[in-house]
Order: sequence, then C-alpha cells, then structure tokens
Amino acid sequence: MSKTIVNIIDKSNPLPAYLFTKEYYEDGDELLFISAEEEAKCIPVLVKALEVDETLVKSIIVRRFEDKFLYERICRTIKGNLVPNKQYYLNLAGGNRYMTLSVQHVFEEFDTLFFYTQTRENLIVKTIFDHSIYDNDDEVFPVKHRMTLKEYFGLYGLESDVDQPRKMVKETAFSQHLFTMFSQNLLGRGDYQVMEILREKYRNWKFLVISEVENPTKDYMTAIPNLSRFLNFIGFVPERKGSLQSYEIEYLTGGWFEEYVYALIKSVLQPDDIAMGVHISNGVIKHNNELDVCFIKANKLFVIECKTGVTSESLFNEIVYKVCALKEVLLGTSNSYIFSLKKDHKGNWKKTAKYMGLTFCDWLNLTKPDNLKAILKAMDKIAS
Repeated sequence: MSKTIVNIIDKSNPLPAYLFTKEYYEDGDELLFISAEEEAKCIPVLVKALEVDETLVKSIIVRRFEDKFLYERICRTIKGNLVPNKQYYLNLAGGNRYMTLSVQHVFEEFDTLFFYTQTRENLIVKTIFDHSIYDNDDEVFPVKHRMTLKEYFGLYGLESDVDQPRKMVKETAFSQHLFTMFSQNLLGRGDYQVMEILREKYRNWKFLVISEVENPTKDYMTAIPNLSRFLNFIGFVPERKGSLQSYEIEYLTGGWFEEYVYALIKSVLQPDDIAMGVHISNGVIKHNNELDVCFIKANKLFVIECKTGVTSESLFNEIVYKVCALKEVLLGTSNSYIFSLKKDHKGNWKKTAKYMGLTFCDWLNLTKPDNLKAILKAMDKIAS
C-alpha cells in the first residue's frame, strides 16, 4: 500500500526532511511538503536532491493573513488539502513550533503515523499521540542512510566540483615527513624564504625551470638561488627533472599540509566521504570559496582550513572571516576548524575563533599526541 510522506519545510535545515524521506520512501509513494510562503523556495532544491518523480510531489503553502500566522487559518489551509482514507507518514521535525502544533493537530484526524527525525543523534522516533503516557509505546529507529559530500552540498543548493577531487601530489609518508620538519623547527630562515618567494611570485605559474629561477635572465622573474638546495634538503624529487609543475609549487607552499590533514582524518576518523580542495558556490560568495579539507561522517559536515603558519593577527582575522563566510554559505550547519602550525601561546586566537563559532587548533594541538587525540575524539563525538 502506497503512502504519503509529509515533511514540514525548514529552509535553514532541510536535513531532517531529507533523511526521513530517504528512510521511508518507496516506489509509488507520494511526497507532501508543508511550508510557510517564505520557506517554499527550497522545496524544488529538496525535490531535486531526493531524485524523486516530481509528479508525485505536492505542496501546501501557508500564507500570512494581515502579516500574521493565525492558528485556525493554518489548520484550515492544511485540512482542506488532505484526503481521507490515505495513510500519512508525518515527520514533525521542521518549521517553527507554531506551525508544528498546527500540523500535528490537523493530522490527528487522519490515518497518520507520527515521527520525529533527530539529526544530531541520527535517530527517528515513532510516537503515538494518545491519552496514555505510561505504556512506553514510542519506538526509536536509527537513520541508516549516510550522505556523501555531493549529496550534502546539493541538499543545500550548492554547486561544487567534488566530483573532480584533487589528487595527492606525494605519498602520505612524505607529507608526514614535512610535518615533522615544520613542527620540529628543522627548517632554516633560508628555507622559509624559498617557500615565501614561491608562494608570492610563482604560485600561479604553470611550471618553472629550476635553473632559470636560480639564475634569472628576465626582469619579471624573482631569483631563488637556493631552490635546488632546498629541494634536496627536504628530499623533494620533482616529477619532471629540472622543473616544478604548478601542482608541485602549490604542494611546497602549503598543499602538503592539506594532504597531511586529509590523510590524518581519513585514517583516524574514517569518514563516510572526504575530499581536498573542493570549490563551492551558491551565488553569494565570489572569492575564496575553496574548502581545504572537508568530510562528512554520520550525516554531519566538517570543514577544515589548513594553514602552515599565520604571521600576524590581521592575517588570522582574514582567515577567520573567510571560514565564517563559508560557514554562512553552508547555512551554519557545518562544523568548522582552522588547523595551523602557529603557536598560540596565550590562547587569544583560540578565543577569537571560538567567539566566531570556529575551533582553532594550533601547533600544540597538532604536535602533542594527547592534545591531537582529544581534538579528533571531540570531532568523532560530534559525528556519533
């Protein structure tokens, strides 16, 4: 017997409706969305993400009366669109409390099974609204569906290139080797100067010939006389002898840290999906919309901005604002972090990040085993 799956629309958090439908939708079922007028724009996005037959989708749009939501008008609007002798699966997670009370009241007159989707615990509670509160007839079911990054971004109306993930430049062991060199201060001032010039002058180049950069004959080139020595010292072997490709320049100027964090998260937390260098867009943010490392576990999104070093408070604030802007694009649903090898001795930058809803992990968090274990355990706790 087919049924009608009912969700109350909440544009700021479509996840409960999505997961509830994924759990209970079967071929032939109808979908019914109940929405305030100002929330209704996200219904087509949700339908697209669910990949269901649009002819089986219906909506009830509740409009304001003299700029107010009136309980009786909401109830009459909903009741006038329901059909007797149909079975409804109603998810009460969504919308404001006023709307939820109205929806519950109306559907009690129909053949309805009532549910509540708890996304934080990945649980669905099935309950019976009757006069007895002592018969323990509530049932709890785990949400079995696990989302991919592509699914998650699509649900929030975001375009992304997650289907074209950035590949690892070097094996994980080499990124771990560089992490040791950086974190243990094994690099000299000259080494940092080489990386700084590469970052400032050559990061956008398709490739560069090492001998030409060491002894430039063209005015627009900046000399790096110790480039070969630096590469030999860290043990970096270019893919093409005598030159550096664009992806290798990017790797040497910070990409290695992203690969290190990526491998760390993948190994320890074992996420359902993970990617590096994902670009997202919804038409709001025009620049700096790249996610260094992002992953999803148990239907919760985590985003990590990776910075090997932060040289000033102004640069740190710039990074914080970028992450906050990305968090806003993701509608506040992501768990956002900044990983850096900067030493935050006084904890001031951690406080600033926390105030903005972010978590800042500095050198101490990343290099001390107990501290790192605590950070990863906290992430896993959020997911599970």
